[in-house]
Formats: sequence, structure tokens, C-alpha cells
Amino acid sequence: MSIVALFKNCFEHFKGKFQKNYISAQTPKQFAQKKVLVLDLDETLVHCEFKENEDFQHEVLLEVIHKGQVYKVYLKARPYLNQFLLEVSKDYEIFIFTAGYEAYCQEVLSFIDKKKIISDYYARGSCQFIDGICYKDLQLIDRPMGDIIFIDNNPNAFINYKDNGLLIPSFLDSDDDDCLLRLIPFLKYMAKKKDVRPVEQHLKNYEDNNGTIVFCEAQNTIQLEQEEPDEDTLSEGKVIKKEQEITDFDIKHKKTQTQLENVNKIKSKLRSVTLFSSSKNK
Repeated sequence: MSIVALFKNCFEHFKGKFQKNYISAQTPKQFAQKKVLVLDLDETLVHCEFKENEDFQHEVLLEVIHKGQVYKVYLKARPYLNQFLLEVSKDYEIFIFTAGYEAYCQEVLSFIDKKKIISDYYARGSCQFIDGICYKDLQLIDRPMGDIIFIDNNPNAFINYKDNGLLIPSFLDSDDDDCLLRLIPFLKYMAKKKDVRPVEQHLKNYEDNNGTIVFCEAQNTIQLEQEEPDEDTLSEGKVIKKEQEITDFDIKHKKTQTQLENVNKIKSKLRSVTLFSSSKNK
């Protein structure tokens, strides 16, 4: 690597420590009277791999500079993502909350949100890791809790905010996935609510009243348990794949024994663990 390239990499690394270079095109006036939508990133909006895989048809190859090193990121956006962001932005102020590193988050957002619809993001530095679980604090967003819907593919994200949480099936790479498309009518319905809590009960009422099911496919029942990631080596730490125990909260999300039988199918598709995100709760 040349001296110029090395200097550039170091500059990008330290710049990321002190400022965000992702600036929304939205203005505070546009958010007046809008509800708030908080979205996870990995396996909710996109799927990324960090080694070229002939079985994974990525859309774009990104280069992420993290701590002076360049990482290749093979990214595929969830189907209907652009349409989803455009439609829900009419009724919601949108935030991203991910356990991915900031440099990674910025590069992904620069690809999936070229119109700068998303208001802001919270990355790994805003997360807390306790006993191997990543906690995302919605209080950081500084909006009324009755206005916030929090969508994630991992139920651990909702430990402290069950009334705000909506569990979405994990996206791994299927072109037939239509979860985001199915979500649009429900979110428009929710935008008219004075208080969105409890989101899951509103979802049940919506499905009963409209004779429809928003998420048809089985929920992802794999839980990845790990230690807090090593900040120096980008290591994901100890990773253990196991079936998630059935709890009252799982039952609330309509997980059944039949769905648990799909674990092996999901395991076979889970080809890599993201270097930049916490696998237990992104």
C-alpha cells in the first residue's frame, strides 16, 4: 500500500470516530406529526457476506474502511426495499439501529438510501453488550415511546421494548421474499394510531380485521449466541448456533413447533457471520 493510500485510510478511520458523514435530506419540518420507524439493518433490510460466494448473488460490492483496513462487503438488498422506504417515509421518520460498525453502516446506507430518506442511524457505539446480548436503547432516539415502531429480525432486540417491537422474518437472500411489501399497508394503518403500543396486538387486530397474514413464512428460529465482539480484531467472538427456547414472547410471535422444524433449513442457508454486526442481536 502506498504512503498516500495509507494516509487516506488512517484519515477515514479517525474521521469516523468524531463525525457522521451520512446526512439526511429530510428536514425537521417534514417530520412534524409523523410516527417513528426504527429499523434493524442486517437480515432485516439487507444481507451481506464478506467472502465471494458463487451461491450468493450479490447486488453490489462495497469497500469498507475500518481501522485502517479495507474490507470487501458483498451486499444484497431485501426485495422491495426502495419502494418500502419511499412509501413509509410519507408517514414515518425513519432511523436505523444496528450493532454494525459505523463505517459499515455508512457504506450500506449510501447504497440503499441514495435519496437520503433515512433521518439518522445508531451503530455499534450506541449499543450495550451485557452477558453476550446486545441491547439497543430506544431512549437515545428522543421521541415519544408511543410513536415508535421498532422492527428487527431478532426478538432479543425487544427485551426492553416489547410493546414497540415487531419481529420480521430474517432475510438471507431469497428473491421471493415480500415481507417489506406486505408491511407497507400495515404501517400506513399504524400511522393513524394515537399510540402504536402494543405493536403486536395491533398487528393481530389488523390481520383479523382484514383476513390477511402479514408474514406468511416461518420466523427465523436460530439464535446466535456470542461474547462481546473484539473491538481490535473485528472478531465475532465465540459463536454458538442453537435452537431458540420457546418462551411466552416467542408464542406471542406465533412461533410453533412446525416453525422450529425449519431450523435445519435456515442453518443450511446461513453461510457466513457478519464481521461488522453482532449476530445475537444486530
